[in-house]
Amino acid sequence: MNTQHKNQQFYARVAGLSYIIFTLAGILDNFILSSTLASSEQFLSHGVFANEQHFRWGVLAEIVMFTAVTTASMGFYLALKPINKPLMQTALCFRLVEIIIGSFVVTVSMSMLALSNKTYLLNVFDAEQIRHIIVIASSFRQPASEYSWIFMGVAGIMTFYLFFKTNYIPKAWSVWGMFTYSSLIIYPVAKLLIADLPREAMFVMFPGALFELGVGCWLLIKGLDFSAYKHELPFKTELSISAEA
Repeated sequence: MNTQHKNQQFYARVAGLSYIIFTLAGILDNFILSSTLASSEQFLSHGVFANEQHFRWGVLAEIVMFTAVTTASMGFYLALKPINKPLMQTALCFRLVEIIIGSFVVTVSMSMLALSNKTYLLNVFDAEQIRHIIVIASSFRQPASEYSWIFMGVAGIMTFYLFFKTNYIPKAWSVWGMFTYSSLIIYPVAKLLIADLPREAMFVMFPGALFELGVGCWLLIKGLDFSAYKHELPFKTELSISAEA
């Protein structure tokens, strides 16, 4: 294995590990640590959140998740740059937009937490008004997250298209990846255009979580198969070989 392939292998494994981390952090945040806002009656005695400690750990999980997304994005870029640098630069730009929006979501979460603990606000607003302010702030989180999925989806399709072309990983993983990231684009667009989109429509994205965890494990353990990729000769080179023949 030459130096370039060793570097590509290393960065692919970094991306795989990052995929595992941000998938697990996302599952932890959304299904285990998810904490709703308290009702008006509970708020006066228990505070803003139904479980504030869960909310705090959830914010930490979001930070870990987007840190891992950043690492995975760079890993994929460096692993696939030798194949098609312009396409991977474009994918990296889309990932950057996703990360910026994700950082905004984390900032909103931390702002909600900060507002809930500023006792001096009670000198200006009553408890119910503070709750309303935090409810308004929280209303930005879900739409921002769903909007970021569009950019994640475009970047993911580009990345796994290159994996499909190179055969660095089995084609089944690449096809599943392109399907997964297509669903990440379709769902938020459908939710924007269809006012009463059933919540069950989110199940179309469930295979995506399994995919990211599975392909992350594959990349970390198996890595890339360079023997399956046949370099295409540039058009000019093909012409010169034909002329010489």
